[in-house]
Amino acid sequence: MKLFSDEHINTGRQNELDWARGLAVFFMILVHVKEELPGFPLTNAYSKVIEFVGSPLAAPTFMILLGAGVAYSRNNEPKKLAKHGLNLLILHYVLNFATFGLPYLIMLIQTGDAAYKEAFVNYLFGVDILAFAGITFLFFALKEKLRMESVHVVLAALSLSCLNYFLTWVVNNFWSGPAPGLFVRANDYSYFPFLSWIGYPVMGYIFGRHLIRCTDKKLFYKYLFAFSALTIATISMGSLKYGFDLWSMHFGPDDYYYQDFIQYILVGGICFTWISVLHVISEIKIFGFVGRQLARWSRNTTAMYFTQWVIIGWFSILSLIDFPADPSVNFITGIIVVILSDAVASLYKKLTGVSQHQQLTPR
Repeated sequence: MKLFSDEHINTGRQNELDWARGLAVFFMILVHVKEELPGFPLTNAYSKVIEFVGSPLAAPTFMILLGAGVAYSRNNEPKKLAKHGLNLLILHYVLNFATFGLPYLIMLIQTGDAAYKEAFVNYLFGVDILAFAGITFLFFALKEKLRMESVHVVLAALSLSCLNYFLTWVVNNFWSGPAPGLFVRANDYSYFPFLSWIGYPVMGYIFGRHLIRCTDKKLFYKYLFAFSALTIATISMGSLKYGFDLWSMHFGPDDYYYQDFIQYILVGGICFTWISVLHVISEIKIFGFVGRQLARWSRNTTAMYFTQWVIIGWFSILSLIDFPADPSVNFITGIIVVILSDAVASLYKKLTGVSQHQQLTPR
């Protein structure tokens, strides 16, 4: 029996993908609390654990799932994909204003300090994952318009990754301003530039195209786990042989937001290993309650993402609470922000009947 059918077999929601997306929301909020709220140290063991789960298991995993969502969608008309992308771009700037822009604007009006003006502009035009997702949907809209096959999508991603090196050099040497930050790491506020991160949604798209046609999910995930784990081991040992620590490069503060082809291999391997493990765990019946909770977070990703940044942004800038430098306080604070974000997202869904499950993600 062939592993892949010509027909779509695994349609509908896939539990392991809901688990991955729901946990990514959880990890994302914990890492944002650790990084943004004052008083928490960045060097202890707790911080290192949160940095790990809040890095490859958060933003890159979200992006892979975004691409998989496009592969699974039954309604991929170019106009609708483009409209969704533009809506996400608008939402991105609304979030920037509500989260950091408005507090800095208030402080600028109160004090007249030019530093607050600079901060207001930087954060208002910063590039977060909502902007990246918006441009990614425009990319997939173009893909559908041109009727590109999977191989063409992969070649396009590789070409854009190559272009990223050149344009980053051009922008850093000859061009300043907020506009390039949508596409390359032009400044410290360009967190998820399109050319640096497009590889992950494309990985997810190819992954989704295979998963939906898979005749034996258990065997599929066994192969995926083996391939991904061996890829991690091989590239890690290879990097050490040539004198650089790829893991330190990925988790360094200056390198995480500048992704390239080499990091795609390492981080993609981590993400697919993680999703493969979650496939096994999600099949265990005793975890049914956990699965239902994660599925709800998965469906409400965008609303939870928006809410947590508003909460964290205002507390961070205005220093509304003097947080002690204690990991337990950090974790409890993160859990509180998760609960509040979940409650607001559920209320939003109840009032509007809208479930934003497919598209969004982290800084």
